[in-house]
Amino acid sequence: MQVGVNQYLCLHGAVAEKNIVNDLINSENYLAYRFNFNTEKVEFLPVNRDEIRRVSALKREYIDANRQLIPVPLAKLVPLLESPSQSLPYNPPRFIFHTAFCASTFLSRCLDVEGVCTSLREPQILLDAANAKRLQWRSQTTRLDFSHLPKLALLLLRKHAAGSEKLLIKPINSVNNIVPELLQTSGQGKALMMFTDARNFLLSTLRKGEGGRHVTRAMFDLLRCDFEHLANLSLSAMLHMTDLNIILTLWRLQIEQAENALRRYSPANTMASLYGEKLIQHPHETLAAANRFLGLGISAEQIEDIVKSDRRFADAKSEGQRFSLERRQETYRKLEDFYGDDLENTLNWMVRRNPGTRLEPVLSGALV
Repeated sequence: MQVGVNQYLCLHGAVAEKNIVNDLINSENYLAYRFNFNTEKVEFLPVNRDEIRRVSALKREYIDANRQLIPVPLAKLVPLLESPSQSLPYNPPRFIFHTAFCASTFLSRCLDVEGVCTSLREPQILLDAANAKRLQWRSQTTRLDFSHLPKLALLLLRKHAAGSEKLLIKPINSVNNIVPELLQTSGQGKALMMFTDARNFLLSTLRKGEGGRHVTRAMFDLLRCDFEHLANLSLSAMLHMTDLNIILTLWRLQIEQAENALRRYSPANTMASLYGEKLIQHPHETLAAANRFLGLGISAEQIEDIVKSDRRFADAKSEGQRFSLERRQETYRKLEDFYGDDLENTLNWMVRRNPGTRLEPVLSGALV
């Protein structure tokens, strides 16, 4: 059930609707949660700062599945885009883009430091902006189209960095198709592009069981829209691809997309690549380098504390659990034993089908 602006007014007394909308836009207690394409409304989720920092992804079910959304018509948000005072370069957001399953959530948690940097993990509204581009969406109620939504999303998210804090956004990997739009809108903001190798991506997916395989098929269905030669891939062709084929094809396409962005932005020192295993194996060096490159302002003492604290060992995805490199390695060994030759055959299949593909890629603009 959702509560509209009119019902919200009734619940909170005789307050002007304009003030209510302004409060939703400007108060950090309301997250611009998603864009509803059917109603052409941005739906806001009541939240508090601790909830945003706690969850691994900004999904309502992780915060409170029963919490009501407050929709605001897109037409009421158009002035936000038209106002000359609404710009981002004075304190531009930073980004952690990634190719999935490569420790990006872990990095964003480590760099979330009270009073210095606030991290937003996987805002749905950015995925909506990415999908709007894939759909070439145009509004029926305003003059806006898909090209306006990345900026609108960033303007609505920037309030979550308090005072002099930096805002660090880690979108979901399916947002990589709008990397240029996000960097252009953010002005001088910098970004990392995290990635992993083929074997780690494959094993990380398989470790997640049936749910992981389902997620990768859904990711592939979105990502193929970004590649002209795959946009019209038939359902029959997809059904004849094994789960392992889908997983590695998704990995390869994401690596290609990531490298294209890096070739465009790393020469200008706007984006750097980061192999996720370096963060796991060498956390202090990698965190310090990420902090410097992104210009977050986290002190050396705070970096040292992060490396030694429980935050360093907390499982990035599972609240209350601790990450163990040894446990991960043991799980991967069991998966390799279980799948046997199928794993090696699929890795070899990827190279045969795509001779230029490196299963352990080295991307442009390495951070460390």
